[in-house]
Amino acid sequence: MHRGLAFFISACIALLCFGCSGRAGLSDAEGAAVFAVCGVSAADFVDISREVMVKERAARFPAVAKVFRYDELFAFIVKPVGYNGPVSLALVIDGAVGKSLGLRIVEHVETQHYVRDMESLWFTGRFAGKSAHGYLTLARLAQRSESDIVAITGATVTTEAVINGVNAAFGVYQEYALGLTADDVPYMVRFEPGLGEGPVETGSLAIRAYGSVLAEVALEDIMALPSVRRTMSIHSSSGVTLHSFRGTLLSNVLELVGPGVVDEYDRVFAIGVDDYTSSVDMSEVRGENNVFIMYEDNDEPLLKKNGQPGAMRLVVISDVFGQRFTNFLLEIVLEG
Repeated sequence: MHRGLAFFISACIALLCFGCSGRAGLSDAEGAAVFAVCGVSAADFVDISREVMVKERAARFPAVAKVFRYDELFAFIVKPVGYNGPVSLALVIDGAVGKSLGLRIVEHVETQHYVRDMESLWFTGRFAGKSAHGYLTLARLAQRSESDIVAITGATVTTEAVINGVNAAFGVYQEYALGLTADDVPYMVRFEPGLGEGPVETGSLAIRAYGSVLAEVALEDIMALPSVRRTMSIHSSSGVTLHSFRGTLLSNVLELVGPGVVDEYDRVFAIGVDDYTSSVDMSEVRGENNVFIMYEDNDEPLLKKNGQPGAMRLVVISDVFGQRFTNFLLEIVLEG
């Protein structure tokens, strides 16, 4: 399906979901999610949705579907729109300290393969203890400030949708509980980055596992590793192209993180610019002369997306169609 059509359909689905919610009580799944966050039964919360979500505020924070209160706790059900459609989640804010207690995913229609970590506590737990007096921001590689949330590998759009949902709840809380004026928060994620937005190649390769950055390896350090030249033909719909790559084994790069890293994990995900993702089994990485980080082709440096030299590319020699090659390489994610 064309992405623009999918975007339109997602919007329609989201509006239907918002319209049919009626902001009436917590469903069993929503109540269970709220209880998992704060330990308070859904029956103890009072529905204040109509009082809080006045017409003007509902238009500016459309992801907020329901609002409940128990003493100083504010529970929100928010439904931002991700890649495929609405992502329903429960968020609880402790008004006594002005911080979030955490969130839980209630339901979603995202592709499970890409959002396999979305319901993991290591991801949802990152939203606990965040100040509700400001907004969270998306971090693509590593957390650099308290407000940063690192994106799920290969699911940046979904991560941004969750952040939008949390920020919408924060904005409503700021206005209703604190009497402030908060910035509007969209409920849909813009798929295509604007000029100058999005991740760029920095001359280093981030290596991380389960959201934590294990190392950032500079291209110069990779070039200092034992290098080899591999000549191969790549078959594609446009024909056959001949390449003479120079680079080093991915296993050599991973050993810079620590001895035996290749034996600790089962799978590698290579992430490039525009969130292009390819997957390689670690057995292939451990295999002889198969998975490489390349930095030259036909005696010329690989070019970054901006046309400057200094790019890196994941190359799987056994893949003669190049379907798992990752150009403009930004990071390597280890799982399993």
